[in-house]
Amino acid sequence: MPKEQATASRRWKAAPEARGGEGIDALPGEVLQHVLSFLPVAEAVQTCVLARRWRDLWKSMPVLRITCEGRILNRRGVRRLNKFVNHLLLLRDRSAPLHACEIELSTFHSQDEPQVNLWIRHALLCQARVLSVHLGRDNNSFELLEDLPLVSLHLTRLELCNVVLNDSILYFSSCPALEELWMRGCYVQADMIMSQSLKRLTILDCIFYPNERTRISVPSLVTLELIECWGRTPLLESMPSLVTGSIKLADCDDCCGKEAGGSCVDVTCENCSSIDDDTGDCVLLNGLSEAKSLELIAEPCVFILKRDLMWCPTFSKLKTLLLNDWCMKANLGALMCFLQHTPVLEKLTIQLCQAPSSRMGTEGSYNLTGQPFVLSNKLKVLEIKCENIDERVHRILTFLSTYSIHVEQINIQQSIGSSEGPKDFPQEPRAGPSQARTPRVLPSQNAQLRSMAEQIVVRQEQIKVEQQQILMHLGRSKLN
Repeated sequence: MPKEQATASRRWKAAPEARGGEGIDALPGEVLQHVLSFLPVAEAVQTCVLARRWRDLWKSMPVLRITCEGRILNRRGVRRLNKFVNHLLLLRDRSAPLHACEIELSTFHSQDEPQVNLWIRHALLCQARVLSVHLGRDNNSFELLEDLPLVSLHLTRLELCNVVLNDSILYFSSCPALEELWMRGCYVQADMIMSQSLKRLTILDCIFYPNERTRISVPSLVTLELIECWGRTPLLESMPSLVTGSIKLADCDDCCGKEAGGSCVDVTCENCSSIDDDTGDCVLLNGLSEAKSLELIAEPCVFILKRDLMWCPTFSKLKTLLLNDWCMKANLGALMCFLQHTPVLEKLTIQLCQAPSSRMGTEGSYNLTGQPFVLSNKLKVLEIKCENIDERVHRILTFLSTYSIHVEQINIQQSIGSSEGPKDFPQEPRAGPSQARTPRVLPSQNAQLRSMAEQIVVRQEQIKVEQQQILMHLGRSKLN
């Protein structure tokens, strides 16, 4: 090489990064790297041909988005993806911080698999704080992850979608900084989900073991969402830091003859018998007993919540509670049990979505509680949300009047003529000529029910004044 060319080459390599230019070229390198992090890695790497300054920016991107962008990958496509991502990880600047790694793949050839496990381990070695793995459900990607524990001192959020999860990967003792776990469409083949540091747990549309009940041990949890999962409902262990919980049960495998208004003849029925260990006898409610706000939504046929009420704990911190149609069964026994075990409850919402069945009043009752019916005077607001004001609303108001339950405010939110169906579950087929229909209430009856609610509030105020007068009279008698 001529001397002039060698000198020019050294001068070019030593030249500082240009800061001039207009538009996006005028931005600092850190800002450009942040912009690149919003692109899939394949597009981000292609920016190296834009200008000399862009040549190595992709090597220090804080976020890696590995995706096939919805394309179906044949065998050649899978091999090209593996080769590209592996080379990218080798050439990436390891001194640059990696904030997040997102892996999103849809459909690929069944005889070849993307090397997802290798990419996950590399991301954790690079101290990624957020790891997201979203795989397709329509091929063998469902069983792609290996059964090995995740090890990271820096991982704070983990997202998993459409993967099989075994015991090892859900035992997070080697992830002491993990605070948030989000799972959707996963098949949970684990005896336990365990983390001492987890604060937010979301489980959506997942499948649990049909034979054994998975335990969830997360003592530091603050927020829990367990939404429309399949298989056996997981058992919640103690969560003393829990603030909010949302439970929505649909097609789970927990069943018993009692849910159909009969009796259970199976002496080995695990839904009727106690659990016989140190966790108590509740599947869900015992773990939720420290919450301040709860939503407990279930289809009327789901048995597990009604079963839990046989060993109902006291919700000493609960201030807001939302229930739906399932609490109307067995002569409002479930509602009565909750009111007995929520001494500081301030707001109760009852969401009535489905038409009352013909056996609502004849279902077998459960031994919910043997305590006298004594309530706290903390309840301030009762909300009843319904599509149409029917006899169920009348039963709730009569219940309040019968037990002199003091409520400062009663709100009935009605959506007449709604065709959307229930918000939480798929719409039921419309009733045919031989099927039960929702009892309709005439406008005059609606006004009568609202007037009844107002009279209950007035009467409750009168009872409160009378009680105060009696206490004052008793106090004077003692002084005399």
